[in-house]
Formats: sequence, C-alpha cells, structure tokens
Amino acid sequence: MAAENKPSKQLLSEINKVDPCKMKHVEPVVENSLPSAEVIAEEKQHQEHIGNIKNFKRTSLKRAQSEEKGVLPDQQTIAQEKTEAELRERISSFDSTKLKHIEPQEKTVLPNQDDIGKEKTEVELRKSIGEFNKANLNPTQVTEKNPLPSGDVIQQEKTEQELKKGIQGFNRNSLKHTETDFKNPLPTPDVIAAEKGSK
Repeated sequence: MAAENKPSKQLLSEINKVDPCKMKHVEPVVENSLPSAEVIAEEKQHQEHIGNIKNFKRTSLKRAQSEEKGVLPDQQTIAQEKTEAELRERISSFDSTKLKHIEPQEKTVLPNQDDIGKEKTEVELRKSIGEFNKANLNPTQVTEKNPLPSGDVIQQEKTEQELKKGIQGFNRNSLKHTETDFKNPLPTPDVIAAEKGSK
C-alpha cells in the first residue's frame, strides 16, 4: 500500500523545479466537524424517548372495553328502500306481451304562404346586399353640432344646485316644535241610522 501511494520520480522532479518565491500563501481552513448545541439536544431527547419506550411497563396500562355501535335505519329509509325494491321487482317481472302495438306516424309540416313569402323576401334582401354597388352612393358632408344650453336651462340648473345645497346645509335646530292633534270623528246619528238600515 505504501508503494502505491508513493509519488513518481517525474512528479517529484517537477515539484523541485518550482520556484518557492512564485508560490502563493494559503491559510489553512480548519473545519469544525463537532455537532451544534441544537443537534446535541435533539439527539439527547431522541435517546431519552427511546429509553422511555424500552423501560415502559405494560402493567401501568388500563384495560379498555371497545364498544361497537350499530346504526339502524329510520322508518323513512326503510319505507324508501322497500318501495324501491318493489319497483325493481315489478320492472323485472313486467310482461312485455301486454303492450299494445302502435304504428308510428310521420308528419311532414309544409310551410304556408306567409313563411314562403318571408323566406323569399329575405333571400332577395341578402342578394341585393351582396350585389350592392358602392359607386351609386352620393357623397355627404358631415356637420358636427355642439348645442350649448340655453339661458333658461342654465338658470334651471343653477336653481337646482342652490336647492340641493340648501337641503344639504339645512339646520334642524331652526325648526319649531309642534304638537300633533289626533282627531277621531264619531259618526253622526244619520250615519248610524243609515248603517243600521243597510244591515
């Protein structure tokens, strides 16, 4: 093994040829391979946990009775399932020979005169649009109008703005307190007599 790790003569001669002045100084880095405090704490806790598991006494356990609960269906579920079973039985035992034979009738609905006229008009309209010649159009001048509001409209808008401002800034303290009078008019003798006569 020592002979295999020994450097060759060529490598030693090349190392000896290098000028020591041209070499760069390198600081050796010492790596600390010791575990951190967190790793030590985790490992200690893990060891304690394993020790507690190994030293655990089964005699300290309490015996527990397991309870099996059977949920029975309610009356509505039973009735629904019974109806479904009867329906399936009736379908499976149904006699198809009791069915009556029916000849299918094919009806062809022809369009009336109004439908034919509408379709013909639509075809002609599409044809005229497709064959329309743009050269037959007359040039037109576009006039842009910017109508300004009249004096009445401006005055009306100004009055409306002042009214809104007055409503928003209204002071409730300027209102006067009023008493509400409740009136309950009793019927006159004539009204009572007329009501008795109608009965």
